[in-house]
Amino acid sequence: MTNSYNTTLIACHDCDLLQRLPAIRSPGKVNCARCGATLQRYSRNSLDRSLALAVSGLLLFFVSNLLPFLALNAQGRVQDSSLLSSSMILWQEGNIFLGLLVFATTFLFPLFSLLAILYLLAPLKFGKRPRFSIHVFRYLQSTEPWGMLEIFMLATLVAVVKLGDIATVIPGPAMYAFSLLIVVLAALSISLDPQLIWHRLDRQCKR
Repeated sequence: MTNSYNTTLIACHDCDLLQRLPAIRSPGKVNCARCGATLQRYSRNSLDRSLALAVSGLLLFFVSNLLPFLALNAQGRVQDSSLLSSSMILWQEGNIFLGLLVFATTFLFPLFSLLAILYLLAPLKFGKRPRFSIHVFRYLQSTEPWGMLEIFMLATLVAVVKLGDIATVIPGPAMYAFSLLIVVLAALSISLDPQLIWHRLDRQCKR
């Protein structure tokens, strides 16, 4: 089954040319008639694939937060740490703002984004429109830049390299799940088609 779209008007995000999108029933993309910028991308089974990735991402998210992330072995003393403990330690050391920022960008925003995607896609999969869907989807698009799991992972790797001289760093199962979560979220961002979701929401609203 392929995606289908009604003909609609859209303004190019590069040159602001107002133009009409053609109705496309096969995978591909539409470029601006003036500057050649990509206006929309269409992929087969975008809704099903995005829903599967969102479920996988939610499972990996809970594994990443419930299991040990890293363990430090210094002189025979092993200390485990988790993702949530990093923000708690910053809070306890007086870095309240930084602790809240880490907690929000590594826990709250990714969790809310995954739940919002599932809240939207699951009913649409069965031909229903969830309540407050417009507000939820706008929230989802506005908070997307605040998901900074890649930056957190990069900072963790830098810290692991620096701590390697004074202690043995043992990666926990949550670290592997967290790495997979980053890959899944990147794939979800590519797979999720906003144009298709708006089209489905508009079609359900007219019924």
